[in-house]
Amino acid sequence: MRRHKIMIVEDEKLLGKSIQRFLSHYHDCTLFTDAESAQASLETDEVDMVVSDIRLPGKSGMELLQWIREKKMEMPVIMITAHSSIRNAVEAIRHGASDYITKPLDLTELEFAIRKALETQELREEIHYHRQKQQTMPNDNYLTGSSMSSQEIESVMQRLIQVEEQTGETPSLLITGPTGTGKSALARRLHQQSPRAEGPFIELNCTAVTESMFESELFGHEKGAFTGAAGKRIGLFELAHGGTLFLDEVGHAPLSIQAKLLLAIENKKIRRVGGNQEITVNVRLIAATNLDLQTAFQEGHFREDLYHRLALIHLRIPALSERLEDIRPLAQFFLQKAKTKYKCEGAFLSDRNLEELEQYSWPGNIRELSNEIERSVLLYNGRELRFDYLFQLTEGLPTAKAKAQGGTSISDSRSDAAASAKSSSINPSPELVNETPFLQLPPEGLDLATLETRILEQAVLQTNHNVAEAAKLLHVSRETLRYYLEKYAIDQDHLTGWPQSIPREGIPFDQVEKIVIEQALQRTKGNVTGAARLLNSNRDILRYRIEKYRLSE
Repeated sequence: MRRHKIMIVEDEKLLGKSIQRFLSHYHDCTLFTDAESAQASLETDEVDMVVSDIRLPGKSGMELLQWIREKKMEMPVIMITAHSSIRNAVEAIRHGASDYITKPLDLTELEFAIRKALETQELREEIHYHRQKQQTMPNDNYLTGSSMSSQEIESVMQRLIQVEEQTGETPSLLITGPTGTGKSALARRLHQQSPRAEGPFIELNCTAVTESMFESELFGHEKGAFTGAAGKRIGLFELAHGGTLFLDEVGHAPLSIQAKLLLAIENKKIRRVGGNQEITVNVRLIAATNLDLQTAFQEGHFREDLYHRLALIHLRIPALSERLEDIRPLAQFFLQKAKTKYKCEGAFLSDRNLEELEQYSWPGNIRELSNEIERSVLLYNGRELRFDYLFQLTEGLPTAKAKAQGGTSISDSRSDAAASAKSSSINPSPELVNETPFLQLPPEGLDLATLETRILEQAVLQTNHNVAEAAKLLHVSRETLRYYLEKYAIDQDHLTGWPQSIPREGIPFDQVEKIVIEQALQRTKGNVTGAARLLNSNRDILRYRIEKYRLSE
């Protein structure tokens, strides 16, 4: 627990020294005997709290308190008063004092009051931080498009707002959809348009919290609840009281916390880690994920009861490629934002620009469209916006719209852009690709994330669960194979394997992923986006793998 800076203002020197000596065990204290010198110090030095007697020579403690509040200083102030002046103490509370202590002083009681006031101040500062963050977030009303799916989403949103206005009820909401479709923006917009708009909007990305700290992050903890818990902490459920708690990537929440999360949602009560008191919370809970939670609970990775509780209302945001009619209004929206940001009033989207944007498949969805519009405005040359970067990504690849219209690709109509794209694509070498027919990439592609698991399973199946023989097939030691079997949680009673048998000479396990990535790059002529689609992988993840295996050299 950090040491706070405490200013003590007490004209009785013996009492002041006693207070300073006692509190110095916990805090850094400075002592003043009059309000004028304390006021002069506050003009230049920062303190976390003021403890002042009401009766002082010259200016009174009450006048010092009023001056502090007039200067918009937010630190807590505790007033010391005699029994006979309780009325003055109550008046001090009305003027913004945090608490008051009566003489004769109980120093332990004073330290407890200081600790409570500091904790309350920290809570206020944290809520203020989240509210400021919420206010600086863009009001992304762009989610309302002209497509049927967008209009359906908007209809459900307005119904949820209406229900809360009429009944005060806030049914839990689950938002699903691919990465980049605007799930967090939709959650924020629901909050901003609802009766809870003045309350906090607290967001937690579940992938950013370690499993050991998840419970403390959500529910808070008491001092000493675990090693390192030096002080009490308020959890996100309490911080979101009266507002909205948004759990992004909820599909990654650890199983160990899901039962407690379910109870908190159902009972609207939480209990801090290490605490005994139940705390009532009033929050709208919104969760989002790009995972298929139904598959996750069928596979035992997510609680089915929690899924049904979260998905009381379920909104699925389709990929941008599934709602092409939204591209034009979204592009115009992002254009206006970028023009304002970069003071580029002359930039405009021509009909040809809009057709080009509609031809692209947008694997990064709305986020990618926003970034592309912003990039084009930033590089605006005074004539028209250009989207050459898109053509570098899609060289030789048919898009959804092009296929529907019997066309081929954007690069067919932009040979100059395609030529520039060739210089920036990855050129895989064919050696490993051609000498391993066992690992030929199917025409429809495969799932890179499960590739190594399936090869391990095939080795185990092919050798009738003989670890030594399976290790030989994969060119690894038995210890290494056991490590991989544990790492990938291979269930030897339920093995899927690979469509073909591993050849007698085996295959180096550490080359499996590299071989398949090289084939995908070769088939797409070095286009990373196309290769990522073939491998059902994220483009950034694939770029990392390309660098890992040095395939770009």
